[in-house]
Amino acid sequence: MKFALLLLTLALIACSGKQWSASHPYYRETPSANDEIAMLGLHNTVVVSRDKWFAKRLGIPRDSVYPILGKQIEESFAGEIQSLRYPKLVLWPDSIYSNLPEETQKLDERIYIKGHFPAQGKPLSYPAGNTPKRLLLIHECTFGLDLKKDEFYDYALTGNEAAEKKNAENLTIILAYTLWDNEKQRALYSAVAEIPLDISAGIQASDIAKVSAFAADSLIAGIDGGIR
Repeated sequence: MKFALLLLTLALIACSGKQWSASHPYYRETPSANDEIAMLGLHNTVVVSRDKWFAKRLGIPRDSVYPILGKQIEESFAGEIQSLRYPKLVLWPDSIYSNLPEETQKLDERIYIKGHFPAQGKPLSYPAGNTPKRLLLIHECTFGLDLKKDEFYDYALTGNEAAEKKNAENLTIILAYTLWDNEKQRALYSAVAEIPLDISAGIQASDIAKVSAFAADSLIAGIDGGIR
């Protein structure tokens, strides 16, 4: 199922006519499983939309939707990356990410990523002293229903508000991220991804972890496919 999802994701990117990713000219090799990689920004960038809808369908209090679903998304996303490819992945506090300079990165004539990026000239180190070779910067992780990345990142469409539907076809995660070379202080690969999971037959509690794992699979596939 994961392989089929990744094929669909790559096919949609190829047919969209828009550039949803950007690679550095010298991005020639993906990180190895032995590399220590730090991930920053995930906790603060997780956004859960349509909390009333999820509360009703999943039978949880509305004010508990974000704490419960947000935790599931984070744990499934990070756990999938660790188990599938990068066992040495470490999660740094989001305060480190939020204190980085804010910049905008252009992917296409109408597609831009706005996020926090390390300053040039010095590798980013954890207070304990370790300096990982690569960083995964998570700029956005929005979870909701039938979301479209065009409505988030195509500046010609971002002012359009999608109608709130009673029923939904897909759980969706909109993910924006950057693989950062912490040794040479440059963005190796950045992308915006739209990850859907069909729930037309109804939502199950396990679907939250499932679509979050698919989002991690999409990130890994993007990093692998982005080399020059």
